[in-house]
Amino acid sequence: MPVNKPPFGGAGRRRRNRLSGSSLVSWERCPRAWMVKRRIGLRGPVRPSMILGILLEDAVVGLLMESPPSDGSQPHGRSLFLEHQGDQNHDEVETKCIDSLEGINDWLYSLIPALAKHVHSRFLVEWEQTPWKKEGSGPEDIKLEIIQEQIGSALKMQIAEAQKCLDSNGGPHLNQFRLEGDPFRPVAPRWASEPGEPHSTEGFQKEGDQTNWWEAWEISRPWMKDPRIPSAQRIHHPEGWASGEMDVVHRWRENATIVDIKSGWGAGKPQPNLEAQIGFYRWLWNQTRTSDSQGVDSLEGWFLLDGHIHRIQALPDSIMDIETQRLSRIRDQMAKIEEQDWKWISENGTPLGHPLYCPHCKGLEICGYSTDPEDRAIRSFLPKINFEIPENANAISDLPYRLSVRGSIDGVWREMENSYGELVRVATLRAGNTMITIEETEEGVVDPHSWNGEIGITNANPGIFRGRPHLFLDSKSKLVEFDADEDWIRLGLIPTRATVSGQVVSMGRNQGVSGNGRPWTIHSLHIWDGTGVVEIAAFGSNRSRTFESMTVGDHMIVHHGELGWREGNPQIQLGRQTSLEHLQSDS
Repeated sequence: MPVNKPPFGGAGRRRRNRLSGSSLVSWERCPRAWMVKRRIGLRGPVRPSMILGILLEDAVVGLLMESPPSDGSQPHGRSLFLEHQGDQNHDEVETKCIDSLEGINDWLYSLIPALAKHVHSRFLVEWEQTPWKKEGSGPEDIKLEIIQEQIGSALKMQIAEAQKCLDSNGGPHLNQFRLEGDPFRPVAPRWASEPGEPHSTEGFQKEGDQTNWWEAWEISRPWMKDPRIPSAQRIHHPEGWASGEMDVVHRWRENATIVDIKSGWGAGKPQPNLEAQIGFYRWLWNQTRTSDSQGVDSLEGWFLLDGHIHRIQALPDSIMDIETQRLSRIRDQMAKIEEQDWKWISENGTPLGHPLYCPHCKGLEICGYSTDPEDRAIRSFLPKINFEIPENANAISDLPYRLSVRGSIDGVWREMENSYGELVRVATLRAGNTMITIEETEEGVVDPHSWNGEIGITNANPGIFRGRPHLFLDSKSKLVEFDADEDWIRLGLIPTRATVSGQVVSMGRNQGVSGNGRPWTIHSLHIWDGTGVVEIAAFGSNRSRTFESMTVGDHMIVHHGELGWREGNPQIQLGRQTSLEHLQSDS
């Protein structure tokens, strides 16, 4: 089960407050770096390899989804992945009849040049649209011939896997494949079948026959992220606090092998980050399956630049309970971090006992990325600034948060699409003639049966959505008695807008597809005013010319921004009444 639905319903996109393989790697190396990258969401400038890696993985998956004719006849001469992408700019190649795995290799290898050209052209488009690029890097860093070699490395590794399957006479699941097609759920994606649908048994031999080359290719095909499915293909912990998105899972043996694809070099280097990340996937697999389901006994990293396979021994099932306890403690430490707590950036260092304490870095520096555990690679994540906050602006550290409100919910909880195209549960809270929408931003916070009638709510975050006052509920929001002794705020006085100012320290762009198939795009800046950092987000057409002209280092004011929240973090969204003022350019 490399994919399942998140518990409690709701969306399956990556969340900053959900433990993942990459967030675990970051936390274990430096909790402060985790805070910067994962919770606050600060990004660095984009390197060409960061864009290329995602495009390469899609192309590799598209190639491995190909199926040759089972009768040994001549296969088609054009990549079905390119057809799926709508790329008609490549001629068909000549092909020969296939009667072996070597023939599959030769056929698929002949499709790689067109695939590589497609990847390269997509890279150039993505690079042009990237708002913040790494200085000194450019599109000339990415060579077409290297892309071909990288895709070829993946093909070579999968052909070797198919050969092992052939040498094992199809493996222990051979007869199931012959009788019912792919016995695993979800099925391994292939172009010959619709997404998620069971495979046909056409082409498979009858029981008792020796496995042939075609069966070995089909049986050994791994589960991969299907490029035809626009939504996230993640596996979620039953309790909702952890999730991960695997690259490849080989399931043809008795036990599965989880594979993570890396676009770079792998030979001769320690891989502590890979081992931690893929070890997390192994634990997540254990947590989402019954004891009689297929287990995992091996983990691998596939490095496409040199074709290196980094093999890792999977932890045994016997210590999974201990691993759960360890990861739960990390999750609890992450949850202890309070919003708008900026004590951890003190020049004297993060206080001992604080969840973000790191003995190696302090102030405006964090531990950077390195494959060498001894090399902390200390780097600055925020500049030292002498910035005077304008009189009409809020200090970022003083943005309002965590209010207590009370009223009555007389109607039912219903579903609504949020800014990210996700279905979330909402209800109307009423006090007298004042009404406000309350939104469950994390799955499982609200029990619709008890969150009804006259209620009190503590630790709700205030804001605005679609021009109306809004309250955002997360795991820290609690249901209390209507007449509880709390510092209540009247619904009509809930803050919905804020004016903030600061220096632009990060830029980024995200895009996705909603549950109903509607694409969404968000462009964002992060600004720093010396007291804190906040994300400035523009959805769809709300980007103004001033917003588009901003670069890292510029100073700006956001007037009357719409106060919102993204998984426990304040976010200022641009709305109709929002205006931007460009104070100073760094260029």
